[in-house]
Amino acid sequence: MDSANNVQRNKIPFNDSLFEVDRQYVATLLKALHTEQEDAIAEQLVGADYALYLLLAVEAAQQRANSLVDIAACFLPPLHIDLALCSIDCKEKHFSDGTKLLVFWFYEASDPNNWMEGFGEQFFDFTVEIDLDQLSIYSVSGPSR
Repeated sequence: MDSANNVQRNKIPFNDSLFEVDRQYVATLLKALHTEQEDAIAEQLVGADYALYLLLAVEAAQQRANSLVDIAACFLPPLHIDLALCSIDCKEKHFSDGTKLLVFWFYEASDPNNWMEGFGEQFFDFTVEIDLDQLSIYSVSGPSR
């Protein structure tokens, strides 16, 4: 996974993304949560500057996903909310009052352009916004579909 960070930076699908974590690495990150390895894996994926924010975002998205499992099962076809199927993008957002957020987008689809156009068999996404100055969760939303 040493070259994962370099691979991520070359595959960024959205122009304003700071980084993208491809779904092939997300399962490893999820397994490492709350272990001694979580910091090292997050740093390998996104670098030391964003590792803590990534971990906060993943935990918040996982909590949101867990709260929606029963509802998702009622969709036709049933929606399986599994963050291990997601890729994660991150961008920075600035407000006129000086607030700075990191916005993490967890999305499931083989092609993000297809997802945005509404194509695919299973859709879900979560957005986690983290206040950079407060190091706190600003908002968690999703899924949008």
